[in-house]
Amino acid sequence: MMIAVGATFLSFPEFLNVGNRTLGFAANVDLGASQKLSFSTDTLSNAARGGPLQTLTAILTVWHTYFACYGALIVYFALVRQVGRAKGTNNSSPALNAVMGISGFFVMNADVIAPALLKELKLGS
Repeated sequence: MMIAVGATFLSFPEFLNVGNRTLGFAANVDLGASQKLSFSTDTLSNAARGGPLQTLTAILTVWHTYFACYGALIVYFALVRQVGRAKGTNNSSPALNAVMGISGFFVMNADVIAPALLKELKLGS
């Protein structure tokens, strides 16, 4: 168990990429990439006129990096909790740690999941 988690921490970006591909997402994690985000108020104004789906998509585009980092942090915490469970230092359940890890991948891909959910609920155009 400890060897598997240690190997995961040594190649954490690749672990996140494999997890994303396993869950069907196309997002890639790269520690060395720096993306510059450009945003104008006209973009959000035009999106607000387009309806809730376009507004949500525009907002999530701006906050994509935040959600990706926060989701990766949740996955990291799930792995740390599982290591603590294996060592006997905490009393968390494996199911809770698994749900926490999968939820972290969902948070990482909020820009894909939220618009799809709005379309499924027929709240967007």
